[in-house]
Amino acid sequence: MTRIRRLSYIAMAAALSFTAAACTSQGPSNDAQNQTETQDVVAGGEITIAATSPITDWNPISANGDTTGQRQQQWPLYPHPFLTLPDTSVVINEALLEKADVVETDPMTVEYVLQDGVQWSDGTPIGVDDFVYTQAVQDPSKCAECLAAFTEGYSDITSIEASEDGKTITMVYSEPFSEWRALFNYILPAHVAEGYGDLATSFNEGFSKNVPEFSGGPYIIQDYTDGISMTMVPNPNWYGEGPNLETITTRYITGQGEQLTALQSGEVQLVYATPTVDTMDQARQLPNMTINTGSTLTYYHLGMKTTGDVMSDPALRSAIATALDLGDMRERTIGQFAPDVPQMKSSVYVPGQQIGGQEAYRDNMTDLGIGAGDVEGAIGILEDAGYTITDEQLIQPDGTPLRDLSFLTLGTDVLRMEVAQIAQQQLLALGITINIDAADGARYSPALREGDFDLMATGTALDLGPLSMQQWYGTDAPRSFGYSNPEADALLEAAASELDPAAQIELMNELDRVLLGDGVVLPLFGTPMMAVYPNTYGNIFINPSKYGTTMNVEEWGLLAEPGTS
Repeated sequence: MTRIRRLSYIAMAAALSFTAAACTSQGPSNDAQNQTETQDVVAGGEITIAATSPITDWNPISANGDTTGQRQQQWPLYPHPFLTLPDTSVVINEALLEKADVVETDPMTVEYVLQDGVQWSDGTPIGVDDFVYTQAVQDPSKCAECLAAFTEGYSDITSIEASEDGKTITMVYSEPFSEWRALFNYILPAHVAEGYGDLATSFNEGFSKNVPEFSGGPYIIQDYTDGISMTMVPNPNWYGEGPNLETITTRYITGQGEQLTALQSGEVQLVYATPTVDTMDQARQLPNMTINTGSTLTYYHLGMKTTGDVMSDPALRSAIATALDLGDMRERTIGQFAPDVPQMKSSVYVPGQQIGGQEAYRDNMTDLGIGAGDVEGAIGILEDAGYTITDEQLIQPDGTPLRDLSFLTLGTDVLRMEVAQIAQQQLLALGITINIDAADGARYSPALREGDFDLMATGTALDLGPLSMQQWYGTDAPRSFGYSNPEADALLEAAASELDPAAQIELMNELDRVLLGDGVVLPLFGTPMMAVYPNTYGNIFINPSKYGTTMNVEEWGLLAEPGTS
């Protein structure tokens, strides 16, 4: 491990660690302290990971392939210029790059300097052609038919060139793009794409439908049995340190309870999932395990539709936001098993999040009176707007009863269901009846995008800074469900082009106050994650990014001194 990565793992921000990791040599596992310090491991051994869903799209940057499970399972196969560490800092991947910097601002010009000898598993050098291809398939002006998950930033790149020796890759942007480090998170091999056809065919079919026979990361796929398992072995032409484990197998087991049962029986050695009270209790009963838990850059939040027959009234939204007790929601959900996870009072940063080495998170909710369970204040807002409460029912200014409100949530997500039920209880004090729409996975996302709800519970990943928020709250954005505010649009645009971290932090916090004031988002808490594995393994961490625990997979291994941590 390079020095910068070792130090960053140790420097885990206190606000992001909320429960313990425990290592015991006998008896049930107990919580002790969050394990983030790099441990000494030996070469050899194997591990089997439990995963909820098999891979259905082998292109991790396609619209269908860019899902949590598929991203994490395929991370070990690709080169990545930057890495997110457990303290949320973003650092250069020193296995791939010597450096990467903005070398000019007008026009914005970025230089990537490759390490010597970086190559694909077949010996082909990783180079400028790979960057050119990866940019083109995510730029609608070059491939309108490419079904890319993300195009922002890529479409701003006007040229990509390499130095004579191929080591330095220079990109010029048409305008400043603050989140340039988030681009090229999976670099696709151009020489493999050539065998699949043109840009659209190679991207939509070649990479999406074919199990990769290549790798630019520490592991390569040895075998994949659809719906059953995937087996990876070390990439023979890996250019970085490690990997240590000889085999990494992924087994597809749907339920968390079943995964922990498989862990107990030895069928798998790692369960990585969002915990619940029941699964934490189950994990703590397993002997000789490390239980490592931590928060992430993805957070749970409520949202309100801002258009339509009743939700377009800002007074109603303000009253709902004032009456809801978000702290009570936290206490009654994750507070039962992760009591140190703080209530979030920002929608743009999680507690402890760093931007350019600076603390970015601020409490923007308290001064606005949002989420504190102030029922009297909420009733006052309603009365000032002409509402009344008669026979425990809210009557609108026109004299008609407020219709029942629909609360959309994901029926298979225990936490989302619980916050929906608590909101239902809390809003009875305003004479508001909530009907919970517990959608399945197939219906939930389309209903969310189409605005088929009045209130909803969901999660947002903040890995992309302003772009994460733009997808939800920009006018006509993919997930905006009708929300539009010119002030928010202007702040999003300014933050996306601001290269100074301090200035961007100020813009984002100003945006936060606008969104909170509109009632379009009500933040709850960072999404907790749990990694449970035998205490013979080391260097398996909770990674806060949406790319998950496999981000440092080359460092995983069997402990040099088993049973200790």
